[in-house]
Amino acid sequence: MTQSPPETATANKPAVAAGLVFAVTCGAQFSVIIDDTVVAMALPSIREDLGFGAASLAWVVDAYMLLFGCFLVLGGRCADLFGRRRIFLIGLTIFTAASFLGGIATNPETLIVARGVQGLGAALLSPAALSILVNTFTDASGRRKALGVWGGLTGISGVTGVLLGGVITDLISWRWVFFVNIPIGVLLFALAMAPAMADRDERDRRVRLDTTGALLLTAGLLLLVHTVISTEHRSWTSPATLAGITVAAMLLGLFGVREKTAAEPLIRLSIFRNRQIVLANVMMLLAASGLYGIFFFLTQYMQLVQEWSPMRAGLSWAPFGVTMAVFSGLAIQLLPRVGGRILCFTGLSVATVGLALLLRTSVGGGYVGEVLPTLLLCAAGYGLALVPLVVAAVSAVDRADTGAASGILNSGQQVGGAVGLAVLATLASSRLTTSSESGSALPQALLDSYHTAFLAGTVLTAVAAVTALGLPSLRTEFDPETTQGV
Repeated sequence: MTQSPPETATANKPAVAAGLVFAVTCGAQFSVIIDDTVVAMALPSIREDLGFGAASLAWVVDAYMLLFGCFLVLGGRCADLFGRRRIFLIGLTIFTAASFLGGIATNPETLIVARGVQGLGAALLSPAALSILVNTFTDASGRRKALGVWGGLTGISGVTGVLLGGVITDLISWRWVFFVNIPIGVLLFALAMAPAMADRDERDRRVRLDTTGALLLTAGLLLLVHTVISTEHRSWTSPATLAGITVAAMLLGLFGVREKTAAEPLIRLSIFRNRQIVLANVMMLLAASGLYGIFFFLTQYMQLVQEWSPMRAGLSWAPFGVTMAVFSGLAIQLLPRVGGRILCFTGLSVATVGLALLLRTSVGGGYVGEVLPTLLLCAAGYGLALVPLVVAAVSAVDRADTGAASGILNSGQQVGGAVGLAVLATLASSRLTTSSESGSALPQALLDSYHTAFLAGTVLTAVAAVTALGLPSLRTEFDPETTQGV
């Protein structure tokens, strides 16, 4: 009698069932992350067709990130309390239906609402998927490899979204960047209904959700991220900005007080006593700021300064995706031997160098000499770092809290991306005004503004690299059932 290998089976599920769980959960995460970036190449076409203004167009991106980031923790806790597969299916349904609504939108308001609802669906779907994955692969080797692939999906999915967005917009229509989610959603829903996907902890029972805590946290995060994103259009020192940040801080403070006394807390604050958890989430927030900055500003550089078509700009990202896939796989192999601390520090340091090279870009510069080195270095760096980062964030909690832990991690990614992008956009906008007033031609003024954003992204990524030095070794040579971090 042969024994199933640990990477494809667990003590609870045979190899085929474990493989199905792996495919469905990673497929869902792939779709969720793609939608962060897939619309980037379609924005000019969307603006022309639906009559968006220059300022309101940003909400096609921001609405998704805002709702996604702010409801993730609630989505993760719902998965823990009401059943992982149940919340997975609800989130998938909302996400797919909202994709259809976005595809048929005939005015800006409808599209912005659809993108927000998409983000809400993703906030339920993503942490439930990760929690299902973690609770399926319970042996150390299988969990390490599954989480490694999951971590690598972050960058790979993002660049795939940019690539597909350019190709679809040029060859078909911008509407298909939304319609493409529909057949994928239907397929994933059908596969998730298979008996093999049933969670052993999923059962009908009366549970209590900390509704007060959920309202305080969600309202606080929504107000905070909305206020920061709005600094793209108003000053950081404006009364509205200062008031928004102050009220958000008060709501989040009240949430912390509430969680200390709640019978069924939304987040067990004891999670944050673990240094590994805290550092992993801080690193994700900082790294996401730099990564989203790459996608947004480098894409704008390609289309507005270099005047490349959406398809050419999208295809130019292909080396990034391939390289990140290779180095994510390498990180999976190196993690038990080298350790997460060294991989995170090395990877983020390499990404920092890659971002710094963007300061050499010029008007009319070549792809091979100026853009490709950054894509390769950043892909290699993020590929090495994101795998151990995900492992660090979810391997140090009790099984009952994996949904909440994954929600916190993904929230850090989305909130970090949204806030970081808003900060970088504000800095870039200020530099654009200064350069234009000094008499620079528009291409050069745009380039100056992008250089400011690239510099800020470089600094944020460098800080994330230094933060990695505080992580434990994380060679993952532990029993996932009993070891709760170091």
